[in-house]
Amino acid sequence: MSNQIALLALEASDATVVLTSITLVFGMLVALCLIITLEGKIFAAINAKKAAKNQPPKKNSGTPAPKAAQNTAKAAAAPAPAAPAADGSIPGEIVAAIAAAVASLGEGLTIRGIRRVSKTQAGSRRGVWGDAGVSQNTTPFM
Repeated sequence: MSNQIALLALEASDATVVLTSITLVFGMLVALCLIITLEGKIFAAINAKKAAKNQPPKKNSGTPAPKAAQNTAKAAAAPAPAAPAADGSIPGEIVAAIAAAVASLGEGLTIRGIRRVSKTQAGSRRGVWGDAGVSQNTTPFM
């Protein structure tokens, strides 16, 4: 009988330790999330103050600018995505980005050509990136 009581006491003690540990872990996770969120808001406020300080003061002429002029200014500030050329060639921005990526891989590499690959040539529903992932993850280790 005394063995059964000792066994029950051991199990109750184990359960207490497990529940306390789980509670502490989740409590600390919540506290870390709150701290990180608070730090993010503090740093965003600091960056906003620095950006406001670095901006030149606005000159107000007394009359508001027409909406068309405001929209034109916003459109000029936002970079336009590189659109394919009318003749189907690859835009210069894309070629420059590819060349920079190849140059960052190392010396001795040469770009011999850049061409578009049609979706029918890919031959898969996954697409090129999906096929590359399958190829990488199913290649045997050598």
